[in-house]
Amino acid sequence: MDWGISLKTKLISSIIVLFLISSFCLYRLDHLNSIPTTPSNFSWINKAEIYVLGLAIGVIGYPIYPEVAREHLMMYRPFSNKPKVIESDFFRGSPVVEKGIIKAKRSGKPYRLAWPSSAYKLSFQPSEYKEAGIVLALNAGYVRIQDNKIIAGINIKYPQDSFATLISTKGLGTIGVEEGLFWVLQKVGWLYSGEVEWVTDFKQT
Repeated sequence: MDWGISLKTKLISSIIVLFLISSFCLYRLDHLNSIPTTPSNFSWINKAEIYVLGLAIGVIGYPIYPEVAREHLMMYRPFSNKPKVIESDFFRGSPVVEKGIIKAKRSGKPYRLAWPSSAYKLSFQPSEYKEAGIVLALNAGYVRIQDNKIIAGINIKYPQDSFATLISTKGLGTIGVEEGLFWVLQKVGWLYSGEVEWVTDFKQT
């Protein structure tokens, strides 16, 4: 008698387990989203749930928006007094950033980056998809020119009250996370905030 388990059976079992885990995580996230974001409203277990859900969001979101996920996961370790510097030009090509680069070059001063909330929408259209990732990583940050380098910086921290849409579709509705949940962890010292600078050579696009 063959007691082995076929690859098909393993695959189906894995999909079912992942579906059940994902469903439970979404259920818990929906519950946590509904709690007013004041530290005293969250038990130690609630905070542990948020901590683990944050790790899961960072890992799952990495293939979709790697820079955003990287910034989020950085918050799980303390920052030094100096900004964390990452060599990357992922932000080039954004109309908002390119305008900021021109302004910063002319003035010799950092230029504040800001986008409307509509720019956060996840889209399968390539230019909108890229722009959404840049927005999530750099909104409220700045860009400056220094030593023939373009530096896009951001103080990564979460606000107390801001709902971030992760997925919005007709079939599933809106799936998102209340960023204030991570603000609570910042307040109790479970997550850390600090400066991150994305740096690339100054080149005209």
